[in-house]
Amino acid sequence: MKTTRKAAKKSKTKISTGMVDFNFGNTQYQIDTNRRKVYHKWIEVETSRTFLIMGAFSSSQLQAPAK
Repeated sequence: MKTTRKAAKKSKTKISTGMVDFNFGNTQYQIDTNRRKVYHKWIEVETSRTFLIMGAFSSSQLQAPAK
């Protein structure tokens, strides 16, 4: 059976989002782990704050027990 380019292209577009909710300083943030970006109410957070939040998120992931 012949597949068209469109069908072949469509099957490759399944990508997991990697979005995680994270509470930091009584504020809810969304972290895109694939792009290493931090969002608050879907607006990107400034770079210096991003490093602080990503550091806290990474350390919390290391301390979480493996299931």
